[in-house]
Amino acid sequence: MIIQNRFRTLISKLSIVKNYYLLFTRFLSSVHEYITDHPAVIFFQNLNMPKRFFSKKNAVVNYLYKLTSTLIEASLLIAATGILCFIIYYTLGMLWYLYISTPMGEKYISLYPGRAETFFEISNLNLVYFTTEVTLSAFVICFVIGIVCRFLHICRYLYLSQGLFGKLLYWGIPLTGAVAWYIKYEYDFADLKATGFIVMIPTYLLFTSCFKYSEKLTPEAGDALRIIISWGKFIFRKLLLIINDLTRYRFKQ
Repeated sequence: MIIQNRFRTLISKLSIVKNYYLLFTRFLSSVHEYITDHPAVIFFQNLNMPKRFFSKKNAVVNYLYKLTSTLIEASLLIAATGILCFIIYYTLGMLWYLYISTPMGEKYISLYPGRAETFFEISNLNLVYFTTEVTLSAFVICFVIGIVCRFLHICRYLYLSQGLFGKLLYWGIPLTGAVAWYIKYEYDFADLKATGFIVMIPTYLLFTSCFKYSEKLTPEAGDALRIIISWGKFIFRKLLLIINDLTRYRFKQ
């Protein structure tokens, strides 16, 4: 009897839920009919609106689209690089403490005290903050250098003409040096080579993408000059038309 009563109670509750559901669907259908038959809705449906507010040929809009997509892609790249560098730095920190506990590690400290001091200083830092700053610094420095080289036509002759090995050799090492120099003086590290070893990982992971973004967003000097000249001609013609209209109006008076 107890089971039957519980079963009847469950059936009654399900029927109540079913009735509420039917009432809710009827309410939604009535609201939909009211909205679709409203005169304002019918007016806007019959109104011919342009499909695009901006033309695809608009250079400013196209550049904004390009800039937005590049910023999103760069943000994801920086986040992924930062996470990977954090894992690598954490692993290297554990290996460093294991290494200095061996006789060879003690000998290394005595032979290269400056490098050992730099590694000790890095291991005592907040690793999350340090990884974030190194990754962002590597991206910004490589991107700025890429913009300058793109604008001065250097990328066309010395970067794009190189293969992957040439880019890693001829561009990766100087860029790593630039990032290492900045981080060394930012944190006042003792040894530049040890700092270069630390920043080499994010620099090599980011600099090719930074040069790709600079090529995508920055015009070369010749292109920029042509744009400036064309805009100068356009403004000069407009000024001449305005001066002519003002002159004719003056003579009519």
